[in-house]
Parts: sequence; C-alpha cells; structure tokens
Amino acid sequence: MAADEEVLELNVAKGDGLINICKKYLEDPKQWTEVARVNRFKNPDRIYPGQTLIIPVSLLKGTPLEVRVTFIKGEVILQDKENEGWTKLNLNDRVKQGSTIKTGDRSAVEITFEDGDSFFLKPNTTLGLTSAQKKGAFYRIRKIFLQKGRTLVRAIPSTGTKSSFEVSSRNAVAGVRGTEFRASVDPEDTTRTEVLKGVVGLEAMNQRVEVKEGEGSLVRKGEPPLKPRQLLPPPAPVDLEPLYRMMPLRFKLAGIEGANLYRVMLARDKDIKDVVQEKLIKPSETLEITGIEDGTYYWQSLSIDDLGIEGLPLRPVAIKVRVNPQPPFIEFPTDGAGYKKKTLTFKWLKVKDASRYHVQVAEDPGFNTLIEDRKDIPSPECMVRNLNFQRHWFRISSIAEDGYEGLWSDPLSFSVLPPPPAPPLEKPEVDQKEILIRWRDLGKGIHYQFQMSRDEGFKEIIVARDLEKPEIKVQKPEEIGTYYVRTKGIDPDGYAGDFSLPQSFEVKPPPPPPPLPPPAPAIEKMEVTWKNIQIKWSDLGPGMRYRFQMAGEKEFRNIIIERELEKPEITLPKPEEIGTYYIRVNALDSKGIAGDFSSPQSLRIRHGIPCVPMGVLLLYGLLLLLAL
Repeated sequence: MAADEEVLELNVAKGDGLINICKKYLEDPKQWTEVARVNRFKNPDRIYPGQTLIIPVSLLKGTPLEVRVTFIKGEVILQDKENEGWTKLNLNDRVKQGSTIKTGDRSAVEITFEDGDSFFLKPNTTLGLTSAQKKGAFYRIRKIFLQKGRTLVRAIPSTGTKSSFEVSSRNAVAGVRGTEFRASVDPEDTTRTEVLKGVVGLEAMNQRVEVKEGEGSLVRKGEPPLKPRQLLPPPAPVDLEPLYRMMPLRFKLAGIEGANLYRVMLARDKDIKDVVQEKLIKPSETLEITGIEDGTYYWQSLSIDDLGIEGLPLRPVAIKVRVNPQPPFIEFPTDGAGYKKKTLTFKWLKVKDASRYHVQVAEDPGFNTLIEDRKDIPSPECMVRNLNFQRHWFRISSIAEDGYEGLWSDPLSFSVLPPPPAPPLEKPEVDQKEILIRWRDLGKGIHYQFQMSRDEGFKEIIVARDLEKPEIKVQKPEEIGTYYVRTKGIDPDGYAGDFSLPQSFEVKPPPPPPPLPPPAPAIEKMEVTWKNIQIKWSDLGPGMRYRFQMAGEKEFRNIIIERELEKPEITLPKPEEIGTYYIRVNALDSKGIAGDFSSPQSLRIRHGIPCVPMGVLLLYGLLLLLAL
C-alpha cells in the first residue's frame, strides 16, 4: 500500500472474523489476504474485539459514480446488465456501470463522469462501462472495455482525489492517470494507443511499456506492446479559401513524410464532436466534400503511419461555406439554340432561398460587353428587347434576403437569327418583248417576293409575285420610262427579310434603223506594164475609204497584199512570180461601216522581153560602142 493511500479504520467487534469483515466491506472478498498483509497479521484467523483494522479504500465496495450522456449525434444504443435488449440512448441519460454502448455509421456519443472525466465514442464503436465507482471521500475508479472501434479518453487531474482510469481490450490494458489519449481496436483485434497529453501505461502479455505524450504504440493479438514511436505531425490544408461558394469543396493537403493515409474531419464545433464529414485519403489525393449545408465548420486532420497509428491532430481551422442561394435552373433559352425574334423572355425555376435575381446578357462569353445587367428581378422571368442579330451569352444568379449573391449559373449561349438577307439583284436583261431579272439564290427552302413599280418608293406597284426560284420574266412594259424592281427572301417558317435595294431599267423608244453599208465598188481598169500594175475602181463619193486585197487564190485565204486607200486606185510593183492573181476591193464609210467586197477579178502575170521602140534600142547600142 502506498504511503499516501486513503484507508478506512474499523473497530473489531466481538464475533468478527477477518473473512466475514472482508465479505461485508470489500469489492472482492478474496482480497482479505491484502488486508492481512497491510495490517501485518501473523495469524489472520485471530483478531480480537476492540482491535483497529486498516482497510485500503481502493479495496472497499464503492458507490456508483454519476455518469451521463453529455453529447450525442445520430442513433446510439445501450444495453445494461439487467436487460438483454438494446434501448436508444438520449442526451442527459444516465449510464450505469455494467452497460454496453454501441454507435453506428454516422453516430457518436460522449459519456462524462461527475468529476469531469469523459470518454468519446467514434462511429462504429462498441464499448462497455465496466466500473464507475467512488470509494470513500476521495477515491475514484473508472474502467471501460473497448470491444471494437475508436474512443478518445480525457482524464482530468484533480487535486485532493485518488483516481484510476483503466481502458482494456481483449489483449491489452491501458492505465491512465490525468491524461488524454486515443484507443482503438480493429477487426484483427489489434489495439492502438496514441497519447496526446500525459502518460499511459500499456500492458500486455505481462509486459508493460510507458507511452508518453506525443507517442503511440500497438498490441497485436498474443504479443507484447510495441516499443512506442513518435506520432506523425498533422497535414495542413493548402490554400484555404475564406469562403467556399460551390460544391464539391476541394482541398489539397501538405505532404507529411512517413504518412500512408490522412484522416480528415469536418465538424460543426471546435471540439470536433459533431462531425459531418470524415474521410480517409491518400497523401497524393485531392479531398472532395459534398452534401453539407451552409455555415461555419471546423477542419481537423491527422496523419496515419504504416502501422495504422494515428498522429497528432491539427488545431481546428474554421471554414465558412455558403453555397445558397444556388443559381436557378434555366428553362429558356436553350443552350446553343437560335431564335427568330429580337425580343426574348428569359425564364428559370424559382429558388427557395432567393428574394430576387441578377440577370446578365452579353455579346461575349467573358461578359465584358453587357447588353442587359439587372439585379432587381423579383420573379423567375425577364424580358429583354432589341437584341442584335448575333450570338449572345446569358447567366443568372440568386440573391438572398440579406443581400448575399450566390454563384453565377453556367453561361449558356443563344443566337438571334437574322431573317433571310436581301438578295442582291443582277442587272435586268431587257429584250424586245420580255425582261429577265435574276438575283442570288439564298438556299434550300427559301422563297421570294418580287415587286416592280413605276416609282423608287414602290408606291405604285404594277407587278407583285411570290416565287420559288430566284428569277422572273415579265412582259416588257409598253409605256416608255424608268421602272424599279426589288425582292426579298422568306424562310419556310414565314420569317421574311428586308427588300433588296431597288434596281432600275428603262423602256426606250425603238432605235432608228441602222445605216446601209456602202455598195461594192466595181473594178474598172487593170493595166499591166513590164514594171507595174495599175488598178482603178468606181469612186463612191466623198468620205469613202477603200480596202484593197490581192491573193494567190480565189478564196483569199492567203492575202498577199492588203491596203486601205483614200482614192479609188492603186499602183503596185509587178509580181516576179508568173501566175494568176486575184484582186477585190470594198468601201468603208465615214463611220467605219464596211460594205461587201467586189467580185474577185483575176490578173495573169507573164514574163518576156518587153516591146521597146526602135529609136530607144539604137540609142542604147551607140552608148555601148562609145564606152568601148
């Protein structure tokens, strides 16, 4: 017995025996031998009336400590030693020693003793409250048995009391005095202990290790405790945002050397009791959290090493989440659709938490050039007028009663389709009886409206036709003057474009008959000398010019000589080659109008001594003699 241990002093009465006294006062009557040892009895069977008997308080029968439920989440059930069935546990319920408590997938419970010590059961944990007693004025004893799952024990050092807190499993016992630690039992019955404050004595297979603050150990089935090892530091989240506005929440965690897994918890409270999300992830993974309500949460994370020993917890970090009011579901327009109206009524589904809506329509996907920007729309629809014929982008957000604006919806695009373009007209083709008018084909399914008028403003329309093809023939008007035509395209839905710019044509009086060409000149004279050829033809009067041709064949395929002349005659050198030649001539008036050629005339060329006068020959001979 320790020197400072509390004891109870009893006066032995007549007829009392040590065994009877121990049966009456001790928790375990078999501990009479310890009482005999403490009192230094040489013969325990002999005690005498009036003798003072010292009994350690720790051996006495105790009175139950008050134990209550101080936190509960989800459905937690309890089975006490007096009943075989399970009952639902509620906040502030009392828990008797000998009871077994079980938590489910999404439940947790905190059990607190009257002196402030507590144990917290995580989800999927089964734990028995073996003993909860006080003995004497100052001695407290608590024993719990962890069948499976995880628990957090907080034993608060108290001044002036003697306390023991024992956590056992199938293969280990952890003795606690003034400390905070975690204990867990996995499906293979491996017990893990991680000390956050103080010291824990861990015992198994008659071997005991001391696990200090910041250390952890484990006990496998049938083995002694593992030598304690340092707990890993916690992984901190990287680039936390002051406000998370959309799901899922995404987090990256800093790397911790030696960590196999990270455990991350998101709770509603700083004590990380009311956990709304708890996940195990690999260090390289990005954590995604969905399905939580708006509000402030507290993040806590820790590392898990290769033995499954969990490290030190990160100090809770506050995270704010406000997803609501969410953007509405858009009913109209449809993404990517085209509309044949410049005025559209945008519609969306009503959002529960929204008091009004913010609508933007832009000419670009970045919403830099806004056509419409309104924050005052109370109902789930909005009319926008005078949209341009182009592609537009639309988005909407919800605004809460307190003025908080949620995220934008995903932008969708739509187009305001122009009507068929005004088909440009080609220049009308006017002949003696009809006018042919064509314009550009606008494609399959387009038909056309054609109009013809005497005035450019088309106040007096004299022809109006609906046509399937991009052309029309109309009778040439009899009345002389200027006429105007125009056309427009109409698509299969009756969506009509603008009229083209008017084209005009004139109906003129018939032209005077063209002047007659000059007649063919008559060849009057052809004279061949030993040196030249002289040819003359009839003179057709002033202003006339003549085209003379000579060829070697009658068809004039190969023209030897061609001359344009002012006078009705020509002198040519005599051809050297003997043969028959052909000549012809036509006239051109002052306007360049040419008449027909004359009928070809033949000309025979022969060579020989030309006929020379006798006097000339005599003179020529005398000159030769003188020269000799």
